[in-house]
Amino acid sequence: MGRIIVVNLMFTMIMIAFYGTTYVAQYSLVLASILLIVLLLATYLYVGAVATYIKGVSDFRPPELKTFFLSIKSNWKKSIGGGLFFSAIIFLTLLGMRFYSSLGGLLGMIGAIFLFWIFVTVILASLYYFPVMNRLESSFIKMIKKSFLIFLDNPFITIGVFLGLIFNLVLSIVTVFLIPGPAGAILWLDNNLRTLIYKYDYLEENPDAGRKIPWRALFLEDNEKIGPRTFRNTIFPWK
Repeated sequence: MGRIIVVNLMFTMIMIAFYGTTYVAQYSLVLASILLIVLLLATYLYVGAVATYIKGVSDFRPPELKTFFLSIKSNWKKSIGGGLFFSAIIFLTLLGMRFYSSLGGLLGMIGAIFLFWIFVTVILASLYYFPVMNRLESSFIKMIKKSFLIFLDNPFITIGVFLGLIFNLVLSIVTVFLIPGPAGAILWLDNNLRTLIYKYDYLEENPDAGRKIPWRALFLEDNEKIGPRTFRNTIFPWK
């Protein structure tokens, strides 16, 4: 939890910098725009670095903080590429929805609804990109493709994960994004993909199993590592 708080503090500094651009904009819109672009790219780098760092936590190997900074160097292209790709698609679909909504009539409604579902699909598929980057590392195009394929193969699980992110956001606002914050959210996403990888590994070894997954058996080793834990011990681990 201490490691997560430290990483979340970095996000707080980025958010303060974003807020600071409103003051810069009073004197120079050009400079404020440049700062916004730089901060947006910094956010993509941050999320990619946190995803790499959190993977160690998810795998019961709490990493050193230097892992966070080293991953920026190793994954900067994929982090920025993925962030720009999904952000651009989301921006364009929102722009298109606004355009078709302004048209009115049947054509406008059909166009807006079509783009809305593209928007939803992209949002839900994007939840897998950074975990895929660390757990199923491959080329940029393949990571994008895997993100969409995993979502389409697990739509209801993904919706449940998305609802969990909303709860994470509400709780994070209460704690000023210290707990669980962005690091906790990415840990949630990484654990989800980690779980699905168990499923896919099992199906690869047992192609005739269908959808009957022995989850209890697959999580046996993890449960032994975690051990029994009450709610009180989770909140107050030092007692």
